[in-house]
Amino acid sequence: MSRIQSALTGERPPGVYRFNSRLAPATVQHIVEPAGWRCFRLDGREISDKASFLRACATAMGFPGYFGHNWDAFEESLRDLSWAPAPGYVVLFDHAGQFATVAPGEWATALAIFQDSVAAWGQTGVPLYVLLRGRGIKAPEM
Repeated sequence: MSRIQSALTGERPPGVYRFNSRLAPATVQHIVEPAGWRCFRLDGREISDKASFLRACATAMGFPGYFGHNWDAFEESLRDLSWAPAPGYVVLFDHAGQFATVAPGEWATALAIFQDSVAAWGQTGVPLYVLLRGRGIKAPEM
């Protein structure tokens, strides 16, 4: 059973994980989406600061047009996702280490929001997994 499948079956608890896998993003989606889950991909090569991170999230996750492009709006949107209903969510963040390296303070804020959102979704019974790939990422390994 793959690490992604262990998330889908609940064998691995929801969380923010370092994901050292060479699976192509499309392959991850092909594993996740048949289960009815949503998979959102962030490409960290395009992220160098808070503004580009929030833009990438808004695009990848299809945030509503009224998204405010600030940390509060990001947290509220990530905890809502009513426009993308699913029994579970996966955020695949490739090259996350670039953002962590070039903007460590902003990265810390984003990471805290991801962690808080995992907990908030957990209270509703809907799992959220944030999978971080790239160098320089400090998180438990999936």
